[in-house]
Amino acid sequence: MRQHTDGAALRHWAGVTLLLAATWQLAGCASSQRAVDGLSPFSWGDSSSTEPISRPRYSIADPQLYGPPISAAPKGAGDQFEFSNPRVDSFVNTFQTRQRGFYQGALDRSGRYMPKMQRVLRDQNLPSALAYLPIIESGFRTHAVSRAGAVGPWQFILATGRRYGLRIDSYVDERRDPVKSTHAAARYFKDLYAQFGDWHLSLAAYNTGEMNIARILERGRADDYWEMSARGYLPSETCDFVPQFLAAVQIAHAPEVYGFDAPQDEELHYDLVRVNHSVSLKTVAKFSNASVNEITELNPALHRGVTPPQGYTVRVPKGTKGIVEVALARMRYDAAQVVPARTVAARTGVARTHKLRKGDTLTAVAKQHGVSVTSLQKANGIRDARRVAAGRVLRIPGSSPSPKAKVVAAKKPVRIASRKTR
Repeated sequence: MRQHTDGAALRHWAGVTLLLAATWQLAGCASSQRAVDGLSPFSWGDSSSTEPISRPRYSIADPQLYGPPISAAPKGAGDQFEFSNPRVDSFVNTFQTRQRGFYQGALDRSGRYMPKMQRVLRDQNLPSALAYLPIIESGFRTHAVSRAGAVGPWQFILATGRRYGLRIDSYVDERRDPVKSTHAAARYFKDLYAQFGDWHLSLAAYNTGEMNIARILERGRADDYWEMSARGYLPSETCDFVPQFLAAVQIAHAPEVYGFDAPQDEELHYDLVRVNHSVSLKTVAKFSNASVNEITELNPALHRGVTPPQGYTVRVPKGTKGIVEVALARMRYDAAQVVPARTVAARTGVARTHKLRKGDTLTAVAKQHGVSVTSLQKANGIRDARRVAAGRVLRIPGSSPSPKAKVVAAKKPVRIASRKTR
């Protein structure tokens, strides 16, 4: 009887000890973090219900998942994620309640890009589970922009994006491209894992910067991510970042078990077409018999809606590559057959006309038509430019001026009268 009582007491105190340890771990970031149900760095989610959904849970005394085993998750080389943590469980609950709408929307959008993203990661011998990181980074929105100016599914800032090979200029921002940005993210994660040798630390470094994590390790203040988090050494956003990611992965591997629908959006399929000049996405849509929205969705990096003048490879709906290439070639041929009017006039001597508008100068008119100011005045009998009225129709001579005449004329612009003269 004595032994039975002692055994019961020991089990009781063991349970209390585990409960206190879990409570300490959950409170570790409390002094420096946001509320646990906030998303990092976005908080777009909404829920029609605040009641928790029945789901598999972790037991503090026996931290194993009751439901689909995590071993069923896709694994990559070096995949060392720790799902059995109370903070992960807390974020699973958050996604099921306050952030339910956000998570379901992100999960739906992931269907468009997930197969190609995972293929990129596997080709780089990285954990395919990393492909779920855009759920918490951007909600799988290609045009997501954070308060810090990070852009795209993987939320690259300008410097890091360019550092890992993404083109970012006035025509193109490849941080928005789900495939190219995944290649950049893969290269970045390979560098981070080579530096830290741990996926939790690599994820933390992805969020807060490798220098911050390296500094904590060098000072010997903590050896792993969970210790850094528990002791409050990490920024609040980074303190949430890893458990948010792990919770997102946990749900994504068995969404129905956690009360979510499987991803609704289908994978985007497309052909690649090289365009060697500037062309609008509206024109590409016309050639491929697709909507402008469809072409824009396939080419989110082209933020001006046109390809750069030096050319770019665009995506078109699957099966339309041939007709688009033929249409683009025909457009280029037709454009090459059009001879500028000034060239025609120079060759044939046929005169053209130009109606003066308020504010025009003879210099501007002459330059526009490839003639000298002197020849323009002679052709129209103009002795005093100040007596030329707006609205007058000028005859443009068919000859081109000499380079010297152009230079001289450019030095003495003559302003056309701002009103008609009598």
